[in-house]
Amino acid sequence: MCALIADPSPERGPQQKPLPRKGPGPSRIAYRLRRFWAKSWVRNCALVYIPLSALGGFGWYLAGQEEVRAAVEQQWDRAMEALADRPEFAVTQIEVQGGRPALQARVREELGLPGTVSSMRLDVDALRAEVEAMGRVESAVVTLLPPDTLQISIVERIPAALWRDDDGVTHLVDRGGVLIEPVADRAARSDLPLLLGEGATEAVDEALALIATAPEIAPRLRALVRIGERRWDMVLTRDLTIRLPEEDPARALARVAALHYGEELLDRDLATIDLRLPGRPTLRMTERAAETVRALIERLRAGGEDT
Repeated sequence: MCALIADPSPERGPQQKPLPRKGPGPSRIAYRLRRFWAKSWVRNCALVYIPLSALGGFGWYLAGQEEVRAAVEQQWDRAMEALADRPEFAVTQIEVQGGRPALQARVREELGLPGTVSSMRLDVDALRAEVEAMGRVESAVVTLLPPDTLQISIVERIPAALWRDDDGVTHLVDRGGVLIEPVADRAARSDLPLLLGEGATEAVDEALALIATAPEIAPRLRALVRIGERRWDMVLTRDLTIRLPEEDPARALARVAALHYGEELLDRDLATIDLRLPGRPTLRMTERAAETVRALIERLRAGGEDT
């Protein structure tokens, strides 16, 4: 007889879901926070923009305080002065290039820089303006060269003529009419033409061109006089004056040179050669020549009456 053996296992009912178990990973909130922090704009805001805004606001608040601002400026000035006094910023050499040695020495003397000066205290633009204010200097370039050299490169003005002002002072001028410096004596620069009259400095180039067109007349030239700021009179030796026209004076002067070449016009006893009217030159004799002519006419008249 068979014995019935009870199955010790419980009855199999409907399948049940296993209970959730807490694993080793982050919680849902932590996971979301990590995902949020992973965004670049969140990190930039938290690490850069917000701290900078807070710092700027605090700085703005401090800047509005008069005592704080004054203290900061004072400390800044002290720090800059201490930095400027450091030996590595000292300028101990001044190098001047260009121009004559006399002009280079004058530049050094007039700048009056001490033997040692800080490069942080030098105003390069102001130094350049000071150098260019000297009449002999046309332009200048001022440069700080490491470690301790101040270099000044200058272009010297070239005197082209002499100009005498209303007070009788004679100045050297360049082709642009810029006054360079006064000269004590006209004979000191006898190689340069003398210009007189108002407006002469504005027409230096024109005067030099006139002289160049008449090399036969140039050795006799004593002065060029500007008349009415529009034309020239040429004063030659023997007190002869050539009055040039306003229009095309070079052509009129060439005509005088041609007459001198053929007739020795400039060697005659003439006081004035007036060329202001085209096609109608006028010659005026000197007083001595006029007296000689009058005496000759009187003798001829007297001789005629005797006959």
